[in-house]
Amino acid sequence: MAHNPDIPPAKQKIIIIAGPTAAGKTGCALDLAASFGAEIVNCDSRQVYKYMDIGTAKPGKTQLHAVPHHMIDVVEPSVRFSSAQYVTMADTCIHGIIRKGRVPFVTGGTGFYIKALLHGLAPLPPLDAAIRDSIRQQQKLYGNDALYERLKQLDPVDAAHIKKSDSYRLIRALEVFTATNKPLYEYTERHGFSRTKYEYVYIVLYNPDKQQYHEIIDKRVDKMLSDGLIDEVKSLIHKGYSSDLPAMKTVGYSEIIDYLNKKTDLSEAVELIKRHTKAYAKRQITWFKGIKDALWIDMNDRNKRLSEIIEKAFYA
Repeated sequence: MAHNPDIPPAKQKIIIIAGPTAAGKTGCALDLAASFGAEIVNCDSRQVYKYMDIGTAKPGKTQLHAVPHHMIDVVEPSVRFSSAQYVTMADTCIHGIIRKGRVPFVTGGTGFYIKALLHGLAPLPPLDAAIRDSIRQQQKLYGNDALYERLKQLDPVDAAHIKKSDSYRLIRALEVFTATNKPLYEYTERHGFSRTKYEYVYIVLYNPDKQQYHEIIDKRVDKMLSDGLIDEVKSLIHKGYSSDLPAMKTVGYSEIIDYLNKKTDLSEAVELIKRHTKAYAKRQITWFKGIKDALWIDMNDRNKRLSEIIEKAFYA
């Protein structure tokens, strides 16, 4: 399908290529970028961090040079990077891409970043990071069930609309109530999340074959180890980044830190990474199922269908 590069796409329109981890989002965006004159805006909450390459499955140097990428390696791992910071920086990138007459591909698996980018953020008061850390520690010790029971007592309205498996929303609701003594819904209802800043096509890549998908995750984790994940974690520690940082407590890094601290052996650490990655993917899928206008595309049949969707969105 040939396009005239001198004809810019519709103003303020973006293509979102989302989905759970290891669904092939980056490869898909790279495959299609040249055909549509696209630039990629990362929407993975961990790929914003410098020096965290292998454990976040960050695009390699060849891929980064092949297609312009934005919102990768923008902050140090010591920075508490917020969704508000993401939106401010990503908006700047998107506007710059559109001014050049090119197509923004917003690509990644952090669903809340995408929601914030499209709809803005509810005007919450400043929240104490110590409260968030305390709730996350409780989750680690007692699990989501205990957090959910606590939320039901404090904020039954929000609890009725949040699934136990949705860790992000569960922690967020508890954080807001603990900090403000007001339920989260009072802030979100005021905001509404009904208006959007961009026209968009929201694509979710997934694998309907659960066994095949889990095998892909296992192979990906094995490749991370063979590519040097342990050395990457050692390098981060050597640079002075504390294991208590939120960025270092994420899947792949926390398990290797435990291994280096002799809390587990290597085979157990690898098995835990695989198990935790699958659990994380399940939570991502739960989030994306809540996006009413998302187009779900089988990752095994992605490029032809996506090409047709993008063609229709920008050049019909």
